[in-house]
Amino acid sequence: MAGAGRPVPTCLVLGVAGGGKSLLARRLRQLSAQEGPAELGEPPATLPTVGTNLTDLRLPRTVTLRELGGCMGPIWHSYYGECSALLFVVDAADPTQVSSSCVQLLSVLSAAPLAAVPVLILFNKIDLPCYMSVMEMKSLFRMQDIVSCATQPITILETSARDGTGLAEVLQWLRATLGDLR
Repeated sequence: MAGAGRPVPTCLVLGVAGGGKSLLARRLRQLSAQEGPAELGEPPATLPTVGTNLTDLRLPRTVTLRELGGCMGPIWHSYYGECSALLFVVDAADPTQVSSSCVQLLSVLSAAPLAAVPVLILFNKIDLPCYMSVMEMKSLFRMQDIVSCATQPITILETSARDGTGLAEVLQWLRATLGDLR
């Protein structure tokens, strides 16, 4: 429980296996704990998540990131009830995963418990030379159609959990989205 008896908001971190969810969560925790300019250093080694990882961020309010392994897709829905916000991570450097990421995203967006939950879609791994631009990703995902049909507010950012690009904007979005929940 957070101060004054308010529950700690939970942000689900979802996406296909290998998209960079674990490193993203670690980097966000590292950035949220730092005062002043961020020096991330070398990225820590990560392993594919089998199950769930919990990471607390101070924004300054405490927010819990609940990362669910990509292999857990069939049971993600059992975690939707406690979700206050959603980060959906897509590997922008792996064109072979675009279709499965899109199918998973559509399934998540159509889930009734998430109908009003704010969604941040992260096109991750933009530090890799083979990454697809945000315009290419929006086109492949048909983002205009998805956003126009979705009931929830959707924001899109490009990130690199490895080098830190875009992570300050992710923290800003989390602060704006979860900072004043009552």
